[in-house]
Amino acid sequence: MRAIIIFCLFVVSAFFVGAIIAYPLKLLLDPVLELAFRKYLTYATLISGLIISGIYLQLYKSLSFKAFGYSGKLLKFLNSMFSGFIYGIIIMLIIEMLLFFLGIHEIDTNRSISISLVMERLTKAMLAGVLIGLVEESIFRGALFTGLYKQTGAVITVFFSSLVYSSVHFIRYRELPADTDISWLTGISMMPEAFRRFHEWSIVDYFLTLFIFGVLLGLLRLKHRGIAACIGVHAGIVMLIKLADYFTNRTHNSNYEFLVSQYNSTFGWISFTVILLFTVFYFVKLRSSTPTKPMF
Repeated sequence: MRAIIIFCLFVVSAFFVGAIIAYPLKLLLDPVLELAFRKYLTYATLISGLIISGIYLQLYKSLSFKAFGYSGKLLKFLNSMFSGFIYGIIIMLIIEMLLFFLGIHEIDTNRSISISLVMERLTKAMLAGVLIGLVEESIFRGALFTGLYKQTGAVITVFFSSLVYSSVHFIRYRELPADTDISWLTGISMMPEAFRRFHEWSIVDYFLTLFIFGVLLGLLRLKHRGIAACIGVHAGIVMLIKLADYFTNRTHNSNYEFLVSQYNSTFGWISFTVILLFTVFYFVKLRSSTPTKPMF
């Protein structure tokens, strides 16, 4: 119980630190980016998450690249990452095909399609997928996973890392009025309202999809003893989601629309079921394999 409490305190502290450093991040980047303050809050929280994760590992005297999930030879790491990338693409292709078959998604005919446009969107989606995969997996299946695993075990670690992973995706900051005077405490003042979605039962399908996805990534972490495959799967799924968001529309006239969350055009009960099946398959595969070396 003590290990879980410490784990949760570190997660919460990452949001508080992120809310504080969002203001200096805005001062630093505004001359170049000029983003909405909520965007700086999001980026500051990711930066804070990486820093806090390192401190969390140091608490247990485990701070190292290996503890973050980066170990082994570079070529092997990249091969595992590529295999995971293909795995993620397969998962999302199945989900997208079901969404098209059920009439939930359709091609956006208003988009002008050309080879140069497709290559541009593909490149941007791939880069976004890899970047998101690197940062989020370094935090959740990397440092936090390692620290909690050392204190508890595989079951508790996979469960709580997945629970936190799915939860943080529903912390959303609202836009501020244009005339708002932004200061060091602005991010802190925005935090209570950012948790508004947690009282809504309508998020349950989206929440469970992210949770079971976190479980799948946790099993990959246990199987491969690193986060290369996790990064790849994460990147492949994010890439196809971004491509689908650009080239397709949600129809809103399908009899099966209830199978997709009202908060997301892709995730819902369909994605939950597909990812659950992959998770069960991988769990059976993991149970049937015999570990040849310690986890960390």
